[in-house]
Amino acid sequence: MVGLQGKVAKNLGICLLFVILFQSSCSNSSESTSQKQALMLQHSDSLWQGHRAVTSLFRYKLDVINERKTTMKATLQQLKFASADQMNEENQANAVKYEAVYRVYRDIIETYTQTVLRAEELYYSIKGLEKQIKSNAYGDGSDAAKLKQFKVEYGALKQKLDVLLVDANFIDRQLTAVEPAYQTVSPKVESLVEKNEL
Repeated sequence: MVGLQGKVAKNLGICLLFVILFQSSCSNSSESTSQKQALMLQHSDSLWQGHRAVTSLFRYKLDVINERKTTMKATLQQLKFASADQMNEENQANAVKYEAVYRVYRDIIETYTQTVLRAEELYYSIKGLEKQIKSNAYGDGSDAAKLKQFKVEYGALKQKLDVLLVDANFIDRQLTAVEPAYQTVSPKVESLVEKNEL
């Protein structure tokens, strides 16, 4: 009796497996149009997630970095007029570190500005793509030409997003690396100039 129930259960399981496989193959071959549109929207969502990842890397405010760069440039100009006997060894070491931080800010500010602007432009491009999907500009998924157009536009946005992510990561790493040095050296060098010790 137990052996018979086991065989029936096994045969029933195999039949159920075949039915499920048959149904999935039928539904895959004639994927509904709403599923294709939902898939396009999922692609758009993945672009939004990538965009959020990029903007999360803009932890340092652009205007703050630009202001630091300007202040540091002026301070370094004042340090050039100091005589060698006015600068002790510690002050010279601090000035070298200060200048190194300034160079990072100077070199990265233009890249940072362009990256923020590209991120904003990409925001509107993704929004436009999503709007086109929702308004059926790419059709219901059955028109191969419209589907290909979507894939081309999605691919171009994805490529821009990938490049933007690399740039944003680079900027964030650079600014994070110099932040401790800036916090340590900046007050010392700037107060040295303000106190007219030079």
